[in-house]
Amino acid sequence: MQAGIAPTGRPYNILIAENSKFQSKQLQQILESEGFKIIGIAETGKELLQLYKEHKQQIDLITVEIFLPEVDGYAAFWDIKDMGILPRIMFISEENTPSVVKTLLEHGAMEYIIKPIKREKILEKIKETLVKIPKI
Repeated sequence: MQAGIAPTGRPYNILIAENSKFQSKQLQQILESEGFKIIGIAETGKELLQLYKEHKQQIDLITVEIFLPEVDGYAAFWDIKDMGILPRIMFISEENTPSVVKTLLEHGAMEYIIKPIKREKILEKIKETLVKIPKI
């Protein structure tokens, strides 16, 4: 069974927030090859917030880069948190300041991966994150 298929038989829906076209394409290819469905790719924090509002009910996981233009990933995380129940959010970022990582994980982010992207690690962490119960 592919990693991207839920026990119900439908694909998990992923929203990607990444400002690098190369990185977002790489992530999209990794995930789609495992059966995940990409429901949107946001290049800015504003786009992330808009896509989240539009697809909130269908999203199983959001991957976020901290260094997004307009509204950064850190601020977007807090905005999403303020909208109600926090979805599963996994940061995949070049940002590696321990206090930033710690704060996000303590406040509901489910995983934090420091780039570069490695296929096996991404898939392993996404699988783990999808079975975790989100913090309320």
